[in-house]
Amino acid sequence: MSAASSGSSGNVESPIFPEAFFLDTDLFNSVSHSALRRSAYPVPAQVSHLIESDANAICKRYFETIDGWFPFVSMKRLSQDIQASLPSEAAGLALSLLCMKLATDNPQLNNIPASESELYRTARSYLNTIEEMSPVSLYVLQSLVLIALYEIGHGIFPAAYLTVGRAARLGILMGIHERKNSTQLFTVPKTWTYWEEERRTWWAVMILERYVNLGPTGLPLATPEPAQEDLLPTADSEWSQGRIGANQALYTSDFSSDSEIGPYARVCQASHILGRVVNHRNRRKDEMAREFILEEALQLSATLTALDKHLSRPMDELHADETITLVDVALCTSARLALYNMYACNQANVQNVHPERLPKESTIQIASIAGIKQVISTRGAAIAWHVLRQGTTSLDGSSPIVIHCLYDAATECAWFVREGDIVEGAASTLQLLVQALTLLAGRWAVAS
Repeated sequence: MSAASSGSSGNVESPIFPEAFFLDTDLFNSVSHSALRRSAYPVPAQVSHLIESDANAICKRYFETIDGWFPFVSMKRLSQDIQASLPSEAAGLALSLLCMKLATDNPQLNNIPASESELYRTARSYLNTIEEMSPVSLYVLQSLVLIALYEIGHGIFPAAYLTVGRAARLGILMGIHERKNSTQLFTVPKTWTYWEEERRTWWAVMILERYVNLGPTGLPLATPEPAQEDLLPTADSEWSQGRIGANQALYTSDFSSDSEIGPYARVCQASHILGRVVNHRNRRKDEMAREFILEEALQLSATLTALDKHLSRPMDELHADETITLVDVALCTSARLALYNMYACNQANVQNVHPERLPKESTIQIASIAGIKQVISTRGAAIAWHVLRQGTTSLDGSSPIVIHCLYDAATECAWFVREGDIVEGAASTLQLLVQALTLLAGRWAVAS
């Protein structure tokens, strides 16, 4: 990929956004994906210096590490754009490569705080520049996802939360979130690859947003619930080879064991249920609907139990897709613990204006305590053990998405140990979880 030297954009004008999109949709007609790109925009020397000589190396490292568990960038389309070296693609392509390099970077190896890394600061600065010049493109959306991933993995808050929000707004503006009933800024993609890449990127935004909302309560999700007709990503084996594959429906009567549902699709399933738990947590303060809230909690508990069974194949059978399986099981476990923590303590609130108790309160409490014990005795230990096993080879392909699960499971173990409650293996599981977090802290600073 050729990169121009630094300099102003000269007389090249920014593309004009069709105002009718916001002002009068009856007059608006969807535009092509290239309509809002600049015909040419010089890549700054600092950016060019960071990517020009090792563009192929950046791609190789990215697809060998991050893509192994977060496959939303098309290697096929990226390679085609690099080889074509089109002036109109130069800026977006440079931004994407820079952010791919950032996602694989480990500033801790140089004893540099992640937020002070030159690569991080350059990527954010260049993203802001591109957003001003040509804000609506798949490259910009994907770059926001990659920067958010870096910020989440290294505990750069509240930047991570805000970056995910920017990605959500951009994806919604592009109409990726809901094809059927939302105004579509762009015309239908000309290729299946582009359509699938948009789908995978939007799922990546939803995964990160649901993950970043695990901790704080009461923050509404910026990404809406998936539409009824939404599809899961195609099998990763087909996607990585640049082939056309089948897409399974998200909403089904049960969790199918169909082998066509790939690892990334399973992560999407887990993140979808996690989003339902987050929304449930935000709604449960409504005392007027307490009966409905408890019924929803019981349904979520049953769904999560089925999902856990669906995702958690015997851990000793994991092979090539081991890391991605850890991510889906970890997200499911995080969702379970988030739900169980709401109901494990069935103590009446002294300020409750409705003092009468409901039978379902005891039912969900029993299910929650049993679920927490099951996580401690089996799931948490298995995830921690596999993280430690992976660490014996390389942490480069590890995912920060498993960290919250490890931490939450560790806090539950510590609680049971303090209480003196006899839960099989609680003390040894706690030790494993702490060891796994300590190991991951060498790659992702947030684990420390």
